[in-house]
Amino acid sequence: MKRLTSAIVMVAILVSNAALSAQPGDTVPRSREYWFTYASKLPIGSTVQVRTSDGKRQRAVLAVVDEDGITLEPKARVPEPPRRIPFDQLQQLELKQNGSSLGKAIAIGAAVGAGTFFGIVLLVFATAWD
Repeated sequence: MKRLTSAIVMVAILVSNAALSAQPGDTVPRSREYWFTYASKLPIGSTVQVRTSDGKRQRAVLAVVDEDGITLEPKARVPEPPRRIPFDQLQQLELKQNGSSLGKAIAIGAAVGAGTFFGIVLLVFATAWD
């Protein structure tokens, strides 16, 4: 009975992972006109997340958009030459927004302030006991 239950649980986990890994955009190929229209509306110099049809992903800076494809400048520690990606090989193109926000900055400031306050209180109590 334990083996049967274990087998059912394993199959359920494998099936659910396979279903979650399939993305909706994978089944619908986009035309060159679609990608050209979308890419031409993105601001040059913006950071984009790109996935090609061979499954490679990269984050890069959008440099050039023309009728045949896009040219990207990869974001890497070591400078790399610009890469040209034809629209036929493009599977996903997503504009990445700046990761910082006002709420995040406020939360970090509050955490630092609270940590400093409790550190000072702990220091005062530690010196008072001596």
